[in-house]
Amino acid sequence: MSVQDVPSPIDLKNPQDALQWANEANEKRPWRYEFFDYYVNLIQKAAKEKYYQTDQNAQFNILEIGSGPGFFAKHLLTQCADIEYTALDFSDAMHELSKSKLLSSELDRVQYLIADFKNEDWRDQLGQYDAIIIHQALHELRHKNYANQFHQQVKTLLKRDALYLVCDHIFASDAMSNNDLYMSKHEHFQSLKYAGFTDIELVKEIKGLCLFECYL
Repeated sequence: MSVQDVPSPIDLKNPQDALQWANEANEKRPWRYEFFDYYVNLIQKAAKEKYYQTDQNAQFNILEIGSGPGFFAKHLLTQCADIEYTALDFSDAMHELSKSKLLSSELDRVQYLIADFKNEDWRDQLGQYDAIIIHQALHELRHKNYANQFHQQVKTLLKRDALYLVCDHIFASDAMSNNDLYMSKHEHFQSLKYAGFTDIELVKEIKGLCLFECYL
């Protein structure tokens, strides 16, 4: 049975649409920064452990999938001086918005890549990472049935003992109503388990936005 993609109401490759999304994102959901703080604290801890337990010269590498207009990039790079950050998005317009937020010293630690994670070849430019984050972008697969394969693909990009952070809106009576596009909490757990993640925890939930912390 073929999957019918859910159309997007906005074209995030269009500079005007991208700017509109960026201007509204934090007004609609100011609690997004509570998730950003969680990511930063976790990354700081993991980077410190890597420094003391392995190669002290090794960089801590982070990939954000669906990196958008750079709100998290700015939050991360101002607080984590010793990390390297890769921003992957399908929109040049989003990357330009992100770059405009960063200082030159921060831009020196960023790699911007264009790829659409709906395409089979989206990983071709990528290496392996100590942490991978997808924040409010999983539903851009445009149907939940693609999630199993996507998580399996992400798994190939993770270093040993790396962490995978998945944050998205959920399907629930008090949250999102489209169950083709959004998954329930149970469906998120099932999809991540299917992909091979064995340590999965729902660590944060605010108004239908849920964060799953995952390890292999």
